[in-house]
Amino acid sequence: MRNPIMSHLRGAVRDEITHAFEVTGHARPRDIARLVCATRTADILTLGTRLAEDALTEIARRELKKSTQDRDPVSQLELPGVPVALISQLPQAISIPVEDADGDTDDGIIYKPLTQVTLADVDAHLDLLSAQIVADTRRHRAVKELRDLAWAAGATSDSVILVSLSGAQQRIGEVV
Repeated sequence: MRNPIMSHLRGAVRDEITHAFEVTGHARPRDIARLVCATRTADILTLGTRLAEDALTEIARRELKKSTQDRDPVSQLELPGVPVALISQLPQAISIPVEDADGDTDDGIIYKPLTQVTLADVDAHLDLLSAQIVADTRRHRAVKELRDLAWAAGATSDSVILVSLSGAQQRIGEVV
């Protein structure tokens, strides 16, 4: 679903472009942006708030993902029965996929302190990690294959891969 504020601002940009073409015969992107900002202040304030919220969400996500290794030894998790060597490898909190009651997913992830997770939470976290590992493995294989194709096409370490591959494709077409 599209963000209604962005759709409204996109329409305002299009209107200003049309107006600039009619009045001056040309448009400058910065001038268009300034006009939209000046005339649609409420939308711009909302957008600014959303951008700040997104940036702070990312900071919070990074902080939540930090492992206990990054923390002061005094603040290490106290998990009775868990070896200290294992505790040093565990995150402070784990990510758990969730769905809101009305079926909407905001970010679809909550973080729970390791000291409060259930076995079901750990299983959900492991499923999430497995999906990420599968996606990372797929990307790794694809990028490695791209690199191997480039090497086979004669690329060097300084070559732009896609240029090397397109040049090899063109040479193959000339030979055939």
